[in-house]
Amino acid sequence: MLEDAMLDDARFDQVQRELLAATDAILTAIAAGDAATYASLCVPELSCYEDVCPYRIDGVAFHLHLVQRAASRPQPVRTDILTPRVQVYGDTGIVTCTRLITHDDAPVESEAYRNPGAGLRWETFNETRVFVRQGGGWRMVHFHRSRT
Repeated sequence: MLEDAMLDDARFDQVQRELLAATDAILTAIAAGDAATYASLCVPELSCYEDVCPYRIDGVAFHLHLVQRAASRPQPVRTDILTPRVQVYGDTGIVTCTRLITHDDAPVESEAYRNPGAGLRWETFNETRVFVRQGGGWRMVHFHRSRT
């Protein structure tokens, strides 16, 4: 999902690139419906504020169910991470960005496929993902997602 050029951007040091790669791995697992990978990248006591609920959600189990369901749904045609910022404080990292998700909802046999851009729709979210370094890797402990 992340462009290699973004990861090689000179403004990010090695640790910041690791955090961007962890973010990308989480988003890739979500899109693929890969609950095992998602769980391995999160702590069990994961907390979040999502656009789907006005209250804090605690525990990774809620998300594992949603990730598994994602596997049976049409996948976005692309996901872009816009304007990422990565802050590192010792063994804690914070990634903030806007996520742009492109969907193509037009059926293959529709007229939309003869008109570039027809049938496409976009969603954008502002996201914050908080990681801690554990066992030699980064694991997400909290995230906040809101629609733009």
